[in-house]
Amino acid sequence: MINREYGSDFHYISSQIYREDKNTCFFEKEVQFYFSGRVALKAVLLDSIAHRSLNKLYIPSYYCHEVYEYIKDLNIIIEFYECNPLKNDLPIDIKDVSDYGIIVVNYFGLGSPSLTSYKNLITIEDLTHNLELIEESNADYVFGSLRKILPMPVGGFVKTKNTLSQLTKSDFAEEVTLEKLTGMVLKKQYLEGTFKEKEVFRDLLMNAETSFENSQTFTSLPLLLENYFFELEIAKIIDIKKKNSNLAKENLISHSSFSLLSNSLNTEFGLILKFESPEQRDELKIYLVSKQIYPMILWPNQIYQNDILLEMTILFIHIDFRYSSEDILYITNTINYFYNNA
Repeated sequence: MINREYGSDFHYISSQIYREDKNTCFFEKEVQFYFSGRVALKAVLLDSIAHRSLNKLYIPSYYCHEVYEYIKDLNIIIEFYECNPLKNDLPIDIKDVSDYGIIVVNYFGLGSPSLTSYKNLITIEDLTHNLELIEESNADYVFGSLRKILPMPVGGFVKTKNTLSQLTKSDFAEEVTLEKLTGMVLKKQYLEGTFKEKEVFRDLLMNAETSFENSQTFTSLPLLLENYFFELEIAKIIDIKKKNSNLAKENLISHSSFSLLSNSLNTEFGLILKFESPEQRDELKIYLVSKQIYPMILWPNQIYQNDILLEMTILFIHIDFRYSSEDILYITNTINYFYNNA
């Protein structure tokens, strides 16, 4: 790559290093695929309403609230329970009754709360940030987005014992997919130095993103993506990210300004730094952007006070399969340099 940039949206992957024509699918046969994670969740909830008389749904307070907006028109009661990556356990007042459901989240690949104590509750686990746990989960439904870990323009999945109703395709969803995919291809060309208009692919990616909330995206995985998706070497993509996580943690020098959120399995979604104040977080963020490292904040627009404070003091830095060992050292050395010279 000529233009070295780190983070933000995935670019299109054409390299055969990460694609294989005869790839053995990472997912089991009972997994179904959808346009997005929020579509997958809505399909789960509609199935629960139809077949298990779902009446009330508990949702964690610290969550992507765009997902909530997508499902709020369903004829169920929605109640938030306080939960976040620093306090990822379930309150004692959750009612274990058969027409109630609960969503739990594997926050940023760090871990999920246990569901084993519930015998009647409809259990739903979001494994967007740790696809490796799909087969291990004991939830009634497992769902998530495919485009956070994988270089996919769109995509979501559901795993459950019973096959859900098939969704129809839509021209709108195909067009949004093509818009996002075009942005990914142009970003690849930009990084390679053959396309110079950065704002063009940025606009395509962002415009497509705003369409995810449209009800016309309530479809299965677009036909446009099926070959591409099933060729991806998903296990390899995940394994490289885990190796990068281990290297990043080994090379990052600890500092009093932040704590590192991690686990021993290297399954973190990214390099996750938790700061004491928003000002400390933003100082590092500004510096990283000046060095072409683009961190992200998950998730904006929280509603509970503790969650708002966490949103304002946490920073995610991409360390996924796109980056070599040299790239990971550049990222962590940049952080080390900032604090050594502060």
